[in-house]
Amino acid sequence: MSVQDVVLSKPSEKVKALNASVQEAAKELLREMQVGKSETLLRYLECCAKFHQYSFHNILLALSQRSNLTRLAGMRRWNDLGRYVKRGEKGIAILAPMRVGRRHADTPNGDDRERLESFLIFKIVHVFDVSQTEGKPLPEVIRARGEVSTLYPALEALVRSEGITLDIEDSVPGSFGALGVSLKGRIVVRRDLAPADAFRTLVHEYAHELLHWRADREDKAIRETEADATAFIVCRRFGIECDTADYLQLHEATPQLLLNRLEIVRHTAGRIIEALESRVQALPAP
Repeated sequence: MSVQDVVLSKPSEKVKALNASVQEAAKELLREMQVGKSETLLRYLECCAKFHQYSFHNILLALSQRSNLTRLAGMRRWNDLGRYVKRGEKGIAILAPMRVGRRHADTPNGDDRERLESFLIFKIVHVFDVSQTEGKPLPEVIRARGEVSTLYPALEALVRSEGITLDIEDSVPGSFGALGVSLKGRIVVRRDLAPADAFRTLVHEYAHELLHWRADREDKAIRETEADATAFIVCRRFGIECDTADYLQLHEATPQLLLNRLEIVRHTAGRIIEALESRVQALPAP
C-alpha cells in the first residue's frame, strides 16, 4: 500500500471566508508597517507569547473576532479544567488541519496492491477565551517561579543540549559593543550583562542558531529582526520585560510572505518556550 499526500484543492466557502479575513488582516498589518507603525505587530507578538501553540494564521483569525484574548481552549478542554462556557457566548472560529484518506484498488501500472491517497484538509473549529467561561480557578501559566535566576540556567542547558557551544566571555569576538554573537555552532554572551539582559541575549542568539545557519537567508537586518521578534515572544511568555525593537524590517512585498515569515518566528519561539517550560517543570521544588 502506498500513501500519497495532497492538499485538498476545494476548501469550503466558510474556510475560504476565514482565509480571506486573514489575508485582509495581513494586508492591513503590512500597510501599517510600511508607513512606520508597529503597534499592531507588537500586539500580535504578545498574543504569540500567550498562544504559542496556535499558528500565526489562527492568532490573526482569533484577534479579528475578539480583540482582548487571555487564554484560549476548546469547550471540551475547558470542561476538563472544571470551567464551562457562559450561556450566549459565541465561539471564536479558527482552522484545524485534518488528514483524510481515500482508498484506490486500481493503480495505473496494473499493480493489484491497494493505494491510499491521503488528503490534508482544514476544518473550522471553535475555541473560547477564558473570559467567556466560568468555574474553577485556573493554574497559573508557568513563569519559571518568577525568577530569571531559574530560567537562565535552564536556557543554558537547553542550548548546550542542541550541541551548541556556549561561552560566557568579557567581550564578543568581532562585534564591538555587541551583547552576544552566534557563530554557527557556538554562541558567545558577554559576562557583564544583567540577568534579564543575558536571558534575552541568549534567546536572540539561540534563535539565530535555529533559523539562520541552515542555508543563506535574507540580509542581516531581516535576520536580526527575526531573532529580536523571537526573543520578544519568549521573554513576554515568562514575564520578562523586553525592549520593543524596531520590527519593521519584517515587512515584505506581499502579505503572504509576511505571514510566512511571522509563522517561522512564532514556531521558533514556541519551540523554545515548550522546551524551557518542560525543563522548569522538572526542577525540584525549592
